[in-house]
Amino acid sequence: MLVPVEISSFAADTQMGTPLVVLKESGGVRTIAVPLDLAAANAIAMHSLQVEVDKPFAIDLVKIAVEQLGGTLYRVVISDVTDEGVFSSYIIIRAGMSLKVIDCRPSDAVALAVKCDAPVFVRDDVFAKLNSPKGQTEAEQLRERVRAIDTVDFGKYVLE
Repeated sequence: MLVPVEISSFAADTQMGTPLVVLKESGGVRTIAVPLDLAAANAIAMHSLQVEVDKPFAIDLVKIAVEQLGGTLYRVVISDVTDEGVFSSYIIIRAGMSLKVIDCRPSDAVALAVKCDAPVFVRDDVFAKLNSPKGQTEAEQLRERVRAIDTVDFGKYVLE
C-alpha cells in the first residue's frame, strides 16, 4: 500500500554530514528521514525561497524536458529501504494515456516532486522496516524499551 507523505522538516545527519528531508505520513504520525545530496538540498531550498537563477540546474532540466515532451510528474514513490538504511525510489511520469516508471535516487525524486508540485508516497513496508528492530522478538523489543527508560523518572523505584 502506498502512504501519502509530505515534507515535515529538514535536518542534518551529523555523522555523515548530509542533509535530510523528513517525510511525515499525511494525517498520521509516522516519519522517515531521507538523505539528500547537496544538489537536491540546494534545489529544494532555492525553490522554497523562490530564488530565480539565470540557467537551470540539472533537476530543472529534467522538469523542463518532461514538460517539453508533453508529460507531467504523476508521483514519486519511496519504494524500499535496506538494512543499512539505503532508500530506493522511482518516479512515475504521465504522458498522454501512458505512465512511465523511472528508477531514480530518492534525493532527486523528492527534489523533482517539490519542483513539479507532485505528490510523494512511501510504501507501507518501508515504514514497517524502519520501525521494527531487526531479528528481535516482541518480548526482546519490550525489554529493550524498558531498559532505555531513565529510572530517575521513577524516583526511589528501580527497574531491573
